[in-house]
Amino acid sequence: MPRKPKMTDEERRAYSAKMRGELEAVMDRAYGAMVGSEDFWAVVMRTAANLTHTERDDRSPTNCIAIAAQCPNATHVLSSGDWRKAGRFPVKGSTSLRIWTPIKRRTEDTQEATAAADGGQREANGEAVEGQGRKVSGFKAGPVFDISQTDGDAYEPPAAAPLAPEVIRDALVSQYRDQYHEDPEQAGGFDFTQEAPDNAVRILLYGHAWRRITEADAPLPGQHAAEVASAAHVAALILGITPGPAVMPPLAGIITQDKKPPVHESAVRAIETGRAIARAVTTAAERRRELAVTG
Repeated sequence: MPRKPKMTDEERRAYSAKMRGELEAVMDRAYGAMVGSEDFWAVVMRTAANLTHTERDDRSPTNCIAIAAQCPNATHVLSSGDWRKAGRFPVKGSTSLRIWTPIKRRTEDTQEATAAADGGQREANGEAVEGQGRKVSGFKAGPVFDISQTDGDAYEPPAAAPLAPEVIRDALVSQYRDQYHEDPEQAGGFDFTQEAPDNAVRILLYGHAWRRITEADAPLPGQHAAEVASAAHVAALILGITPGPAVMPPLAGIITQDKKPPVHESAVRAIETGRAIARAVTTAAERRRELAVTG
């Protein structure tokens, strides 16, 4: 089968501009849906939780919005090259999802270092030189595929060992006391020993999110409570707990001078807060497990 001819520089630039325009249109539609549909807002939060993995960088909140708009049930997203490394490949006829990928350029210092690494040192230093000195100069639309769009070898996405609700509850109580110098039971009038563990976790996740997201960042009526509920929703999903509702912030019709609409920052805050809370819990549980083994 003959190979496709390589694109010229001009054709490559035109193709890149076309893909970027299509992705920008996807983002515009997504932002509109995020202030008009409670269901789609929840899809974005769920997608962000699904794409939070332990052994690689999380997809950024912006890319979670893009993926949710194109593949609402996405659970594990990689480039075609990374899927091939895992023994899988995009199904014939499947359409790639578009996400924002960084354009990295070498700095002058890196080029000099690469030249200096020639000879006997190059093999030893090559990896470090490649990974250093690259600056992100912008973003382009890059193609990726969800696992549901691929076929091939059996594949289990990396996942942390599940935590018992009681373990999550105890970690959240301890962190609340350490971080905020307040007892969550006394502050909220709860007795978590009398609550079902799952319910105690939901209450505590909401409390942590309330502390992390300030009302100054979410000043409109109802915005703060919505972002807090959504952050707790994301954290619960990541931790394997049945979540409370993800609440759409009341931002329809709000116009600012920023390039991105207010709902973008609202989603970013909710996703990043939920991920941070969940990460703190899993880290604490891993440390406790390590101490138990070494002790």
